[in-house]
Amino acid sequence: MLTICRYRRLPSNPSPVTALVGILGVLTGLCSPTSVHAGGYVFKSLYSFGSYAYPQDTLVLGTDGNIYGTTEGSGTSHYGMVFNITPSGTFNTLYSFNPSNGTDGDEPKAPLVLGLDGNFYGTATGGGVNNDGAVFKITPSGAETTIYSFGTVTGDGADPQSGLVLGSDGNFYGTTYYGGAGVNAAGTVFKITPGGKLTTLHTFTGTDGSNPFAGLLQASDGNFYGATSRAGLNSQGTIYKITPAGAFSTLYPFTGGSDGAAPQAPLVQGSDGNLYGTATSGNSIQGTVFKMTLAGVLTTLYTFTGGNDGGNPSGLAHGYDGNFYGTTSSDGAGSGGTVFKVNAAGSLTTLYPFTTGLDGGSPGGVYQGSDGSFYGTTVYDGIYGYGTVFKLSEPAASTFALWNNAGQAALWNISSAGTVTSNNFGPYAGWTPTALSSDTSGNAYILWITTSGAASIFKIASNLSLTTSQSFGPFTGWTATSISIGPDGNVHLLWNHAADNEASIFNIKLGSTNTSQAYGPFAGWQATQIAMDSSNNTRLLWNNTSTNAASLWNISGASAVTSESFGPFSGWKAQYLAPGPANLPHLVWNYTSTNAASLWQMLPLGNETSTVLGSVSGWAVTSLAVNWDGDSDLLWTNTATGQASIWDVTSTGAHTSTTYGPYRGWKAIALAPGP
Repeated sequence: MLTICRYRRLPSNPSPVTALVGILGVLTGLCSPTSVHAGGYVFKSLYSFGSYAYPQDTLVLGTDGNIYGTTEGSGTSHYGMVFNITPSGTFNTLYSFNPSNGTDGDEPKAPLVLGLDGNFYGTATGGGVNNDGAVFKITPSGAETTIYSFGTVTGDGADPQSGLVLGSDGNFYGTTYYGGAGVNAAGTVFKITPGGKLTTLHTFTGTDGSNPFAGLLQASDGNFYGATSRAGLNSQGTIYKITPAGAFSTLYPFTGGSDGAAPQAPLVQGSDGNLYGTATSGNSIQGTVFKMTLAGVLTTLYTFTGGNDGGNPSGLAHGYDGNFYGTTSSDGAGSGGTVFKVNAAGSLTTLYPFTTGLDGGSPGGVYQGSDGSFYGTTVYDGIYGYGTVFKLSEPAASTFALWNNAGQAALWNISSAGTVTSNNFGPYAGWTPTALSSDTSGNAYILWITTSGAASIFKIASNLSLTTSQSFGPFTGWTATSISIGPDGNVHLLWNHAADNEASIFNIKLGSTNTSQAYGPFAGWQATQIAMDSSNNTRLLWNNTSTNAASLWNISGASAVTSESFGPFSGWKAQYLAPGPANLPHLVWNYTSTNAASLWQMLPLGNETSTVLGSVSGWAVTSLAVNWDGDSDLLWTNTATGQASIWDVTSTGAHTSTTYGPYRGWKAIALAPGP
């Protein structure tokens, strides 16, 4: 009763279907047994490389839902390759590098980046016309083009060890490990257009750092931030800032003491605006995790011991839940490195210890896929000894469910095992519970409204006890309709004006201040749903009241808006929006005549996977939530009996369901991710 579609079109006649379309499965004989580790995380080896492959860095999600990466060696000519792999483990070699053709690079060690044109861009450490490395473009089908060849003799740098980053101007930015202009040249920062025009922005000389392994991060202020692995004031490496025009400044010189030394991975920016990163070593320590302000004030959050926590960390990934995830390349309980989770306060949990056996050894970083799982590569070991691709899935998540009975609310916490705990609130005369959200700390938030235009927000702890509440209004003609919690803990509340459908968003710090921003009115359009992503951007769903076309806004910063429109699709209406993994939202469309549902899981560059569910006679979808494991939870309610059914839908479209009720007078109205 479902189908997988990979195009932006909804069926005009959603009749039941029986086939699951798509290539699924795992390559026989290439996977180690699945195992469960800290906190219930499930580890699975997806693929073992042969023939001196040695994959060294993180992976990237393609618009087709597959995962793309590079290897330093292997391929038909043994100079490295580009590959993709499905989330279930089907492997495909896209391109094998061969520098003997005169233009190809060789030994790509860095991750790819997805360009605005839908192609991937990457760097190779060697090869090219001058044998000093290259920048290449490759299509998702495997057509490769060298767009630039580095050369030490031309002073533009050599041996790029890091990947590129896509700048907000549509150009790519990166670093080289060697070369540049002048006698003390020790690597560069460069800009390159998609067409291959390169501009050297800065050449390192030693006093400002040297030999950058790390790539760049473009932060929210528009500037780029990076790290050098050597030199600087204390000869232990640096962190620097560079503007898109090339204005350079050193922000922090490592000392090699408690702050660590030799940072080799890109920085990431947290939802608090600070930068987070790792140092690989230090005096008598095995590396650190640190936080740094944009002004250069550094705080060491965690110091690795080389024991069960591992040693020599690689880069961090900002997880969908607001935590940071990374790997260590050595030590740990299995002596092969680890995967770890660390929060912004520095509390670290080891999620998986590599054994240097079938599971691999010396991991090179992780990437969170659209299914919520973490994917990565190991440089060594596996079946043939030359590295692996692995998948680490989060524990099964719990779910909050909100019920209403004549102004009384019941909040459920449904565990992954199906156990229900609950607490009732009210009834409160004149007030009705209408919406639900949650934060990454396990708190739930209930929105109550009145017919006079007042609203109240209850913050409820994971043990279902009320911790605080705050009321707003009444505001004549306005109704609060949707609520979402940002990774900063602020409450974002959507209001709609009945007369003209103007929208207003409140940004609320409970117990303190709030700000608001109005949008519209736009003739014929109504804002209906709000969702905050893990980068604290606002996703806002608009519906056309006459055609049922939809527009999805992405509001970053104070008010910068980009948007994408969908439809109209005959008979279909976009109704529910929820934030998803990797800042890619999920969206539910309803077929108004039969109540069939279509679940869209957004992919980069405006693509999406859609799954048609239903129709189920007498049932309609009334809420959507995306849990921390990446699965979509759909709430179906029976209009006649009041029963509720919660469907857990995976990224492949497969689903399981549990039905509750009927309970006299009660109706389930909303879901949210549980603690």
